[in-house]
Amino acid sequence: MRKLPAIVLAGCLLGLSPLAFAETVNLTNSADGANRDEGIAAVKQKLEAACTERGGTPDADSFEVVFDRTSENPDVPKPYYVDAKMQCELP
Repeated sequence: MRKLPAIVLAGCLLGLSPLAFAETVNLTNSADGANRDEGIAAVKQKLEAACTERGGTPDADSFEVVFDRTSENPDVPKPYYVDAKMQCELP
């Protein structure tokens, strides 16, 4: 019978730990680039910066391009547009 209060106390302490309150969020953003590689690099940099700005750690493996297109207008300096998302682990 003495084990039950110890187990309950251990469970409460574990539930109150900072790791229990960690949260994974999805961040989305967009960027322009001169070509596909530059557009993807720019949006990835924006997503990583947004995550670290919030005090989190970006999950680079979860990076995913959602939408991309090239502008048909030849006068646009950065004709490639990219939308992407990435997961961020917040404390």
